[in-house]
Amino acid sequence: MYQQPLREAILKRYETLKAGCRHLGIAYRLVFDDRAKNGIRRDTLASLAIRLDTPSLYALAEATIAWTRPRTFVLEGEEPTYDIEVPGAHSFIANGIVVHNSHAAAYALVAYQTAYFKANYPVEFMAALLTSEMGDTDKIVKYIEECRAMGIEVKPPDVNVSAVQFSVAGGGIRFGLAAIKNVGEAAMESILRTREADGGFQNLDDFCARVDLRLVNRRVIESLIKAGAFDSLGLTRAHLLAMTDASLETGQRQQRDKAEGQGSFFDLIPDAAPAAKKESNALTPEWESDQRLAFEKDVLGFYVSGHPLARFRDAAVLKGATPSGDLASRPTGSRVWLFGHVVALKETATKSGNRMAFVTLEDTEGTIEVTIFPEPFKAAAEQLRSREALWIKGRIDDSDNKGRGVLAEEVRLLEAVLGESGAAPVAGEPNAVRVRVVPGADPRATVAAVREICAAHRGRIPLFLHMVLPTEEVVVRARGVLVDASPELTERLGALLEPTAITVEYAGRA
Repeated sequence: MYQQPLREAILKRYETLKAGCRHLGIAYRLVFDDRAKNGIRRDTLASLAIRLDTPSLYALAEATIAWTRPRTFVLEGEEPTYDIEVPGAHSFIANGIVVHNSHAAAYALVAYQTAYFKANYPVEFMAALLTSEMGDTDKIVKYIEECRAMGIEVKPPDVNVSAVQFSVAGGGIRFGLAAIKNVGEAAMESILRTREADGGFQNLDDFCARVDLRLVNRRVIESLIKAGAFDSLGLTRAHLLAMTDASLETGQRQQRDKAEGQGSFFDLIPDAAPAAKKESNALTPEWESDQRLAFEKDVLGFYVSGHPLARFRDAAVLKGATPSGDLASRPTGSRVWLFGHVVALKETATKSGNRMAFVTLEDTEGTIEVTIFPEPFKAAAEQLRSREALWIKGRIDDSDNKGRGVLAEEVRLLEAVLGESGAAPVAGEPNAVRVRVVPGADPRATVAAVREICAAHRGRIPLFLHMVLPTEEVVVRARGVLVDASPELTERLGALLEPTAITVEYAGRA
């Protein structure tokens, strides 16, 4: 069934079938009946359909019926089927499944409770949600992005504030110590127990002198520093890491002397107010932003204080990029544009000896698996092996059992693509438009009017709606809505609402 459509698709692009098969890396006998070759795999046909840009082939690969034509039918007998009568007051059918109303009522109650907590206790709700998904990096990244869209600050871990899990602190969410790699349960208990008994830590020397260094070793302290858990002490992470050995040595000596009863004469004098700590070395400059974020990801599994791609995100979306979090809503076979960093690269060879690759691409919302066939790989091998941000054009693919992925057609450097259209962000330009909406008698009409005005002023600046409710103000990022932040936009929105309801924020300005 597939040979004729495949031959036609190949001949549309290549002069001969042999030339086409050779270029596609498939056996020539696949396009003809061959007793030695019993058919073709569905995923192979789907891949060929995408490379040849032939929807009819793709539809054949995705067909739910078997490909072999039936020749005869033998009647084996009859089997009675069943008919379900669903009384309206007791059950209903959802997705072809009979569901009793009591079951639906239980789920409705859970949904209502969840929505209530998120609406009325958003910080507590998101902290609990992050804790429940602590082992799933992709979900953590997704929920952190949701927190930022809701205006909730997610702060790095802190040895003086953090609990074991995510917690509420100062109107935001504080990372738990359990989220840091190499910090085991015994080390966490020692830190929390010491802090509860004797108060917060003043500096790294104080920390090393008080915690149990048999449990909190150098590896644990390095991970805490890289995660930002000592940022509240007022020193750069680079400086703290540089002084770790000296602080550990001092702490071990003090703990050893105390254990052996070799206290100092001055230990007999009552405690006085602690003197300010004098640093023996000049302050070590902080790491470059990308290096600091890389260390963060090494010990947390994701970025917290920022993202190396954040400065490109709005420009890339304006250019037509699809964030990884939105790929699930796109139909199979549809063309998409992605941007991100390569976090995993596996190169392999096809049967014909050509090189291809499987790539894990990470953007600001998560990761996506990308398959790069020989032709695009040959053109972009150098870029894929670099640490630069990439722009990938491809099609969504569900043909294997590994989940949704993308088959790449073209790979380029992101900065080069954005530079062509002048979409790269520039310091001092508008980077956010905030609209404060006080719903009147018809809140839907107000929001619809705001949306209509913004649709007439499309640009590359993200829009945030501040919805003023009776008891609180909710901040929502309008996904997929980018505006131009022009004076005309602010004038029209000001006429609809009031001039003070519109704020334009600029990069690099306080």
